[in-house]
Amino acid sequence: MLISVNLNLKMVNGAVIMSTKTVVLQYLNEHQNNWTSSEKLVEQLNVSRTAIWKAVKQLQADGQQITSQSGRGYRYTPNQQLNQAIISQGMINDCHVEVYDTIDSTNRRAKELAVSNKSEPAVIIANEQTGGYGRFGREFYSPAQTGIYLSFLLPIRQNLIHPGLLTTGTAVAVARVLEEQYQVKVGIKWVNDLIVKNHKVSGILSEAVTDFESGQIGNVITGIGINLENNQLIPESLDKKVGAINQNHLQVNRNETVIKIINTFWQMTEHFNAGELMDEYRQRCIVIGQDVTIKVGNQTVQGRVENIDNYGALVLTTSTGESQTLSAGEITKLNLMDGDYHG
Repeated sequence: MLISVNLNLKMVNGAVIMSTKTVVLQYLNEHQNNWTSSEKLVEQLNVSRTAIWKAVKQLQADGQQITSQSGRGYRYTPNQQLNQAIISQGMINDCHVEVYDTIDSTNRRAKELAVSNKSEPAVIIANEQTGGYGRFGREFYSPAQTGIYLSFLLPIRQNLIHPGLLTTGTAVAVARVLEEQYQVKVGIKWVNDLIVKNHKVSGILSEAVTDFESGQIGNVITGIGINLENNQLIPESLDKKVGAINQNHLQVNRNETVIKIINTFWQMTEHFNAGELMDEYRQRCIVIGQDVTIKVGNQTVQGRVENIDNYGALVLTTSTGESQTLSAGEITKLNLMDGDYHG
């Protein structure tokens, strides 16, 4: 189900005109938790009092918390409902935005856009995924109301994108936001899992999309799934591994978290190819110095992680004493000496 995607935009003499519903919500959001009179809205938005009243009624029907009171006007109180108008309002970069209440997969929707929209970056955000997936096609549980699921579509122009640096850069960017928003310490398990208190709270999946005509990679999609709150729908088999970000039970608006992730991600893409985030990635990485078992294709490698190189590859001393550098693979076993993580 698509929500808030259609902003009722109209083109007038080449200019984009937003609907009254959108501009009312954005204005009330700028003055959230404060009363705004009808006279003020009429003056600021240049629309009639009747149009404002109708817009507020529509927004209330959509689930937005807007209180009206005679003599005081309207007051907007943020809630956890994802909303495109509010998210777009807080973005520092222009790009195509879609927000869904329920979707099968934000990555799959990004792939559809890659075919029809070959030059514009995009972000797809969902409250719930019914067919979310992670690495190797595994199911990624994406229940409603308790998480954030979003995918970025990056068209490739002149500069090639290094996949290892994109994934590691995304991990650092998301970790920064979650630490700021939820006051937790976020570690990274190579290559794409975010860890809080020895539990996985977020996964990142990057996929390349090949242009059919040229045969070259035309777009890269980076999907991010985040568990904000504990949810009983997570299978019991994953209970010891999967956790939630909001350990401190803070009242954080999901729209605000989405906005910060989007803005931090686009800022990261401006310089990640230079490897500028690798030092921070290494500082956050929980596997350096640890004994691990890694699955690479059909093979299994055991050894101790010595480092993560400047391109995001894992540098390993194997159990036979040989040195290996692995750009791909999955750590299937990691027992931390000073923690309870057993992934």
